Amino acid sequence: MEEGKGKMGEGMGTSDRLAENLLMLWKVLRSVSHPVKLGEITQEQYWLLRQLRGGSKTVGELAEALEITQSSVTTACKRMEQKGLLTRQRDRDDERVVQVSLTAYGAQQMEIWQQRRIEALTQLLSPLSAAEQETLNHLIERILSVEPARPLPVE
Repeated sequence: MEEGKGKMGEGMGTSDRLAENLLMLWKVLRSVSHPVKLGEITQEQYWLLRQLRGGSKTVGELAEALEITQSSVTTACKRMEQKGLLTRQRDRDDERVVQVSLTAYGAQQMEIWQQRRIEALTQLLSPLSAAEQETLNHLIERILSVEPARPLPVE
């Protein structure tokens, strides 16, 4: 804590306190619902699976998107293939190219993780009355309508 400052939030403007509180809420949500924080998969594996939600990609495309080496992608894919989360298949025309796809189980697991996050957030919001939740929802929708959609930061 900085000298001259009291408890967190003292001496901060409303926007700063709100930003701090939203960040704290985000950290709490992640700690109770994120598969990486819960030790279910690694960060690299999580982001690799997220890349595959839109459809299959080559190892090279995944490496470029994740800014890691192709050998790192291959290693991660082998581990996740053993867990049944994805499949790897060599291209018929060029055997050097490997296509990676989510399996039905992998897609289901991604959905389970998303549902767990929604349930955790619902529980975090439970101290608010229905009217307060509606007000909060309205305010969030207002913020999101002004700010153009862009990719979420790395989790």
